[in-house]
Amino acid sequence: VAIAAVAFFSYSYLLSVVYNFDRAGAPLLITAVVVGACVGFLPHNFYPARIFMGDSGSMVLGLLLGVAAITLTGQIDSNAISAQQLAPTLLPILLPFGVLAIPLIDLILAIIRRTKAGRSPFAPDKEHLHHRIIMLGHSQRSATFLLYLWTFSFAMPLAASAFIPWRFTLLVSLFFIALSLSFTKYPFLYRKLKVGVLKNI
Repeated sequence: VAIAAVAFFSYSYLLSVVYNFDRAGAPLLITAVVVGACVGFLPHNFYPARIFMGDSGSMVLGLLLGVAAITLTGQIDSNAISAQQLAPTLLPILLPFGVLAIPLIDLILAIIRRTKAGRSPFAPDKEHLHHRIIMLGHSQRSATFLLYLWTFSFAMPLAASAFIPWRFTLLVSLFFIALSLSFTKYPFLYRKLKVGVLKNI
């Protein structure tokens, strides 16, 4: 949520300050509040967590981000949108999907995996993405950082695509995805390399 709020805050800030879109002030303020709340809560919620956010907290954060997106897009004149302005206009709607890409991928893979095995899609297992990351050799803490990095890799290039050329955005996105993949596979590759070196001795 904090990554989503930071990305949306950056988008609202650029609209308000750089592009003089006066009505972006309310979404800018809302996302600033969400970022502040998440940053203040994160030290207590980071592994090993001392406090857990319940449904009431997470739903409020989701509500605030939804309100910010609706407030911003609802004030844009649809008749004044050209083909070049379409991407920035749709960004508040597309950005949540970028932020939720990892949970959505995890959900889709879980449904496919359980359905293929003849089990209920709601049956629990230990094959979620974070379980797989830990099985590769990562600790709980590094797995958390990796999920942050993967989310950043999807969200930030999407937010930047409204203001920089899409070719450059694609390069940035590919760089962060390659970086995330390298960090994810590092323990496995290190063990494989170590075994290969020991065999050659």
